[in-house]
Amino acid sequence: MPGEGSMLQALISLRNNKRNRTSKLERLENTSNATSEFIDHVQATPELLESIREKMLAEQKLERKRLIIKVILFLIVFFIVLYFFNHNWKWIEGFFKR
Repeated sequence: MPGEGSMLQALISLRNNKRNRTSKLERLENTSNATSEFIDHVQATPELLESIREKMLAEQKLERKRLIIKVILFLIVFFIVLYFFNHNWKWIEGFFKR
């Protein structure tokens, strides 16, 4: 029967992929950030928790600014390209009629 060899390769590929997968427990263990320091939330003082909160808020604010700048730059470039193609449409039509 035709196609048996390709089906065998698909089954072998699935078996190999299954062997390479990590278990859910290993994925949970690997989620911790190695660069961050461990702080026990039970023994942490309110001042320490407040400083952590302020640090996280500052990081989020910086990320939000970066995202807004990227979106604005993308929109500017998009509208420049759109204007160029719309403004020079006669040139583009002549280019494709050759």
